Formats: sequence, structure tokens, C-alpha cells
Amino acid sequence: MAAIAQQVVGSGIGAVGDVMKEVGQAINPGQVPQQMNMDTARLGINVEETIYIKDRNGINEVFMLDQLDMTKLCQMICCPVCCTFVPLTSENRKMEYQKICGLCSCKWAVNIDERMVGGMKDVGCCENGCMFCCCPCFVCDGYAKVMGMVNANQEEKFVFTSKLFPCWPLVGALGLVFAGFGLLGVSMQGCYNYVNGTSVKTITQPVYAGPWKRGTNPEPPKQIGTFHLVQRFTPCGLCCACPTPMRAYYKATTPEGANITVEDHNILTLVLALYRGLPVPCKCLSPAGFRSPTGIPCLDIGLQVEEKWSSPKQVLMESK
Repeated sequence: MAAIAQQVVGSGIGAVGDVMKEVGQAINPGQVPQQMNMDTARLGINVEETIYIKDRNGINEVFMLDQLDMTKLCQMICCPVCCTFVPLTSENRKMEYQKICGLCSCKWAVNIDERMVGGMKDVGCCENGCMFCCCPCFVCDGYAKVMGMVNANQEEKFVFTSKLFPCWPLVGALGLVFAGFGLLGVSMQGCYNYVNGTSVKTITQPVYAGPWKRGTNPEPPKQIGTFHLVQRFTPCGLCCACPTPMRAYYKATTPEGANITVEDHNILTLVLALYRGLPVPCKCLSPAGFRSPTGIPCLDIGLQVEEKWSSPKQVLMESK
């Protein structure tokens, strides 16, 4: 380094560039200086919501909302209840969420490049057992299937359940009656945590592997991952704070949950999008169609959700 410094002092203007290259190689040996790409954005703000899917190499594929063709747009205008489409696009693929309505049933499906790769599956009458079908109030233990997700071959890949306990129908009904008080309590709790510097609430829900039926398998399903729903609480009144969705993501808890296929990733994005709320004209006419976490304890009874309060910095570190 001293010899190079002497060259810089004693060299002319034309030789300074060559000497600085030697300085760079002395500091980072084995690395060749690269020219900066001037077409790459160095900073920015994403105002519109996006969906990302991380592959096994750790590279994100980002989807953003796309435009509807005129045929599907007219269908949504004429019948927003049954004909609902949410198109998304990435640099390489197109993805679309579609509501498929049949006789007494409306469920969501996901398409990749005009090909259906999976969707929701209705819970059959006897999938949770004949006793649960006839007299559910007398079933007081174990799990009950809330919703299943299938692939293009109608093979159940993921299951979401509710844990049963004595008098669970009565407790659930009381939870609906007192939901307003529960919302008020959550708002006051958010204000308290905001004052203490932990204004971000993370709600977690287990994701189970399919196929699974309570009627044929008394053992609980196998958990392979966890959904994380993140909310930021902001003061909106005296001792009250209102939640705003920040992000939702999936984390694997087992190797099986990490080594799922690309199509399975797309299926899970549909569930997260339904939890968040799809960008459709009439959201009140396009519900998820199954019980989903709300962050209100009296409404989330049985869904096995857990809550954690953190600071914004801690949330950034946990969601990498």
C-alpha cells in the first residue's frame, strides 16, 4: 500500500486511474471492479400492494395487479357476486384469482397462465365424522376441518382446522354477540402497546398438510408452516388505536413445508390474499367463505391463533 501511495503522489494525471485500480485490487484482492448499472432504481416507494413468491434459491418473483380484458370486466359489472376475477402479473408469468360458483357453493381458485393450478375445497358433510354432521354440539375434543386447498388434480395439499372443546358452539355464539366489546378491548390494547413502543401486532395461524379427515383419521393433522398476519396500530382517539394491515406472509416450520412446489406456493398466496381482502368492486359480496383470523379473541376461538406485540424494527428483522 505504501508503494502504491508513492505512485499516486508522483504520477501524472493520466496515470491516476491505473494506480487507483491497483488500490482497489489491493483492498479487495481477486475482485474486478464492475461498472454501475445506471438503469437500476436505487430507491423508491411501492404504493400499490404486491405479492412475492420466494423460490428455493431465495429469489423473489413479484406479482402486481394487472388489467382485466373487456369480457371479464363486463361479467364482473353484470354479476359481481358470481363472476369475480383478480388478475396479477410478474415479469415471466400471469396469475389470476377467480371465483367459481356452483350449486349452493362459491369457492376461489387460482390460475397460472390460463391454467388452473388449485383452489378451495368445500368441507364434505362427513369429513369431520358422522357425529359432527348430526350433532356437532356433542363433539367436544379434537379438531374439525374448516377449509382445504387442493391442486389441479383435486389432491388436498393444505388443511386449516379449528380446535374443539366442551360447549364450543355456545362459546362461539357468545363470541359473536360480544364481538363489539372484543373490538373495543383490542383497540385499547393497541393504544397501550403503542405507548410502550410495541405498536405492531403479529397474528400467527398454523398451516397443516393434507389430506386429512377427522372421520377417518383421529390423529391431529401435521403442521408444516405458519401464516403471519401483521397489523400496525395507530392512535385514533382517547385510549383507542385502529389496526392497519401491514403485511402477510408464510413461513415453513418443517422441511416438508419448505420444499413445496411452485404451484403450491401459488395456492397459499390465494389464502393470504383472501385474509387480506381481494381488490374487488364489492368486497362485502366477495368474502373468504371460511373462518379466518381477525385479531379479536372472541371471534378467533378455536383457530389456534397466537398474538405477539413488537416494535417496527423487530418486525422487519423477523420477516426477512
